Amino acid sequence: MRSMNRKLVRAGLCVFLFAFVANAAEKGNAAKPNIVFILADDLGYGDVRANNSESKIATPAMDGLAKAGIRFTDAHSGSAVCTPTRYGFITGRYCWRSRLKRGVLNGYSGHLIDPSRPTVASILKSAGYKTGCVGKWHLGMDLPRKKGAKGKRGGVDYTKRVRNSPNAQGFDYFFGITASLDFPPYVYIRNDQFTEVADQRFKGLPFPYFIRAGEITKNFKHVETLDVLGEEAVKFIKGHANKAEPFFLYVPLTGPHKPALPAKRFEGKSGLGPYGDFVMHVDDVIGKIDGALKSEKIVENTLVIVSSDNGSYMYRLDQAPARNRGKGGEDHVKNPRVQAYLAKHHKANAHWRGTKADIHEAGHRVPFMARWPAKIKAGRTSAETICL
Repeated sequence: MRSMNRKLVRAGLCVFLFAFVANAAEKGNAAKPNIVFILADDLGYGDVRANNSESKIATPAMDGLAKAGIRFTDAHSGSAVCTPTRYGFITGRYCWRSRLKRGVLNGYSGHLIDPSRPTVASILKSAGYKTGCVGKWHLGMDLPRKKGAKGKRGGVDYTKRVRNSPNAQGFDYFFGITASLDFPPYVYIRNDQFTEVADQRFKGLPFPYFIRAGEITKNFKHVETLDVLGEEAVKFIKGHANKAEPFFLYVPLTGPHKPALPAKRFEGKSGLGPYGDFVMHVDDVIGKIDGALKSEKIVENTLVIVSSDNGSYMYRLDQAPARNRGKGGEDHVKNPRVQAYLAKHHKANAHWRGTKADIHEAGHRVPFMARWPAKIKAGRTSAETICL
C-alpha cells in the first residue's frame, strides 16, 4: 500500500512541483525560481537523441538540458492525444473529469476549463508570479460570433474580444493560436484580441504538411509559426527577467505535430525527410528560448522543463496500418508522403509499441527533462514513474 501511495504521489509530480517550488522558496531564504515549461507537440521519446543514441536527428538543445539537469526515462502524458493531456497539466485533474470524453477540441471549440477552477497559472500568480502562455492553447476559447452566424465553426467576428481565453485561466499574458497548427482559424491571438481579421480561405494540404482547409489571415504563414512563437517567448523572458517578481512561462509549441513543415534552413538537414527536419526545427526553437535565459543571466535559479503532450504520430513501418505504408517498402525517407519509418532509419517512439492516439506505450511515453542548477544536480537520470 505504501508503494502504491508513493506511485500516486509521483504521478502528480509536474503540477505539484510547480506549486511546491514557489511555496518552498517563499519559506526559505532563496528567491522563488522562474519556471519555464516547454511542451512540444507530438514529440516522440525516440526523437530526442539523449533518449535514443541511435537517432540521426540532431537535438543539441534538448540534449544539453538533459545533461545539465535530470532526465526521466519513465515519464507519461495524461492522454495519448493533445487536449486531454493539456487539461490535466493545467488543472492537475484527471483529463476525463472534463466534458471531453474522447478525441480533441477543434480551433472553434468553446472553453473546456471552468473559469472558476484553480490552474497551475492561477496558483503561481497568487504566489507572486507573472504568468505567460505562448503557443497553441487547444483547451477551447469562446470566439465572438457574427450576428446570425450558424453552425459551430466559422462565422467569427475577428474585430471583437475573445472570451475565456488563457487570460481567464490565470495567465497575465497570452500569444498564440486556438488549437493545433492544422486546425483553422489560422490567426494569432494576443491576450483576448485577434491580431488580424481572417478574411481569406486556405485550401488545405495533404500529408506530410496536412493542413485542414479554413479561414486564414493574409499574413499567416504556417511555416513561420514555430519561429514566431519562439520570438514571442524570448520577448516574454527578456521583459520579465531580473524583476522583483519571478515569472512562469508555459510554451506549448506547435511542432513536430502536423503539418511537418520545417523552415527552409532545416530542409534536408536530418536526412530523414520533413519530419526529421521539423524535429530539428523544434529543438532549435527550444535552444533560442534557453539562450534568452542565458543572455539574461537567470539560468541558475530558473526551472526549465521540456516534455511532450503525447508520443509521435510517426509509425514504425512494420507496425503501420496499410494506408500509412508506401509501395515496395517505401518509408518517410524515400517518400515524404509515407507516415512511417523503417526501423533502421528512425524510431520516433524508440522501441515502444504503437504511436500517438494508441493505448500502447508509444502513445503516452514521453521525453521529460528538467534543469534547475540551484537545486538539481547535473547529469542525473531517473527511472521513477512520473506523469504530466
